[in-house]
Parts: sequence; structure tokens; C-alpha cells
Amino acid sequence: MSEDRKFYVYSKDGCGFCDRLTQFMDKNEITYEKFNLGADFTSEQFVSKFGTGKTFPQVTVNFEQIGGMKDTVKYLVENKYVK
Repeated sequence: MSEDRKFYVYSKDGCGFCDRLTQFMDKNEITYEKFNLGADFTSEQFVSKFGTGKTFPQVTVNFEQIGGMKDTVKYLVENKYVK
């Protein structure tokens, strides 16, 4: 596992998938920085960064887009961040 990877979670309040993903990452001791809609970015910035029709959460690692909750869990398992 590479410790130099920086995960960024783009989230919004009341998002069950966002909460489940960050709980999963916490449980597996994966370091991430979380940004919240309205506090850290606007809807327009979210669409500009991820595209129209993207759902919450969206995750990037080292500024490369991974995707939503399912894509992120798959990435973490395939890259041996979790067992």
C-alpha cells in the first residue's frame, strides 16, 4: 500500500452514501480529507470538477477521479488498502 496517496471526499450533508463511505474509510484507517457542499465548494464547482449528473460522494486520489462510493470501495480493495 502506498502511503503517499491523498484521498479527497466530496460530500454533502444528509448523504447516506457519503456517511457510509467515510465510515468505511475510517474503519480501515484510510486517511482522507473531506469537503462539504455549501461549506467548501458550490454546486457549480462540483459540476465543473466532476461533470453533470454525478452523484455524491465523489472521490479523488492524487487529483485523479476515482468515482462514487462503489467505485471507491472497489479501488481500495483492488489496490490493497483494505483486506
